[in-house]
Amino acid sequence: MKAFASWSGGKDCMLAVYRYLQTIDHEMAYLVNMCDADGEHSRSHGINKSFIRSQAQAMNIPIVQQATDFTGYESCFKAVIADLKKEGVTAGVFGDIYLVEHRKWIERVCKELDMDPIFPLWENDTKALLKEFIEEGFKAFTVAINTHKLDKNWIGRELDRSFFNDITTVEDIDLVPKMESIILLFMMVLFFPIR
Repeated sequence: MKAFASWSGGKDCMLAVYRYLQTIDHEMAYLVNMCDADGEHSRSHGINKSFIRSQAQAMNIPIVQQATDFTGYESCFKAVIADLKKEGVTAGVFGDIYLVEHRKWIERVCKELDMDPIFPLWENDTKALLKEFIEEGFKAFTVAINTHKLDKNWIGRELDRSFFNDITTVEDIDLVPKMESIILLFMMVLFFPIR
């Protein structure tokens, strides 16, 4: 099965791609990264698109980086996917874990384009996902945090066993935020056992 991955450059989409590729007949044909209207930063977390492009190059996977504003997001996303479909792509891989409304949106859009949505991480325990990420040899660093929950000392920390032990003991931290919550933290992946 030939797929694209919705790509932010973070740990969840990376682990979703990794899991998808564990099946022999699965091919990751493209990464899709939607950018702000200025075309310079990822819409999902504001990361510079050149960094995200360098991740794709290191994995030897082509990337499509499409600029869009909020109001045009869906139509631009659909246009990108329609183009990929012409290249034989039949599925999309998404790193979503728990946001039901976002999953419903993805499923609707994919259905309209006759594309199979795949959610390798859906409803997995987030602590178990962090452990898996570490144990599989990925390297990621915290680049953004929810300052209402964590202090600035978390910025720049590597996701390793020490990080895991610390984050899971912080009081009043829910690693599975509710839909209305602001993202707890975002981690950029710098090393990945995928080539």
